[in-house]
Amino acid sequence: MLIADEKGVGGLSMRSLAHSLGFEVMALYNHIANKQELLSLMVDAVAGMIEVETADTRSLDAVRSIAVSAHTVLSQHPWITELWQQHLPGPVRTDFMDTLLRLLKESGLSPDLAHLGFHAVTNHVIGYAIQEANMVRSKRHTSTTAEEFLAGMSEERNPHMVAHVRQHLAGDSSSSFQFVLDLILDGLVAANHES
Repeated sequence: MLIADEKGVGGLSMRSLAHSLGFEVMALYNHIANKQELLSLMVDAVAGMIEVETADTRSLDAVRSIAVSAHTVLSQHPWITELWQQHLPGPVRTDFMDTLLRLLKESGLSPDLAHLGFHAVTNHVIGYAIQEANMVRSKRHTSTTAEEFLAGMSEERNPHMVAHVRQHLAGDSSSSFQFVLDLILDGLVAANHES
């Protein structure tokens, strides 16, 4: 995973992996069939870094903790976002998803809301990680691009958008991940009480 962390998935090849391990490339094929299998195993390995310990924690608090851990882990490995949806879940990722589903069910949500809640939470985690990964990839150009975007806008016509972009440029862009996560979880509880 170190190669992918440093160079992205495009910089990872069976040859570069074998070289980094001190082996001939053909030796790798004694353990894995091809690069696609390697990538699937890497996705599962990253999923294994997500903390899913939930002892002595209320169900939705545990969901929140797991989602925050998943966000942290995925942010540390930006290459994972392009692979997460492309590869079928391995056993570790399946366990991660099963734990979230169990916790949502145990929280007292209706079955329909637990189902919707699972997708809302996991889509938020993955979507936010994709956005962050894209921002990391274009970081060198972000300031210039934002300035160009501002130059093309009219402050009279789009005053709120201009203020928003200036907020980002000033460095006032605190993470909204946990804020939105809490809105999702609070919304599920409120919807459950209404039904």
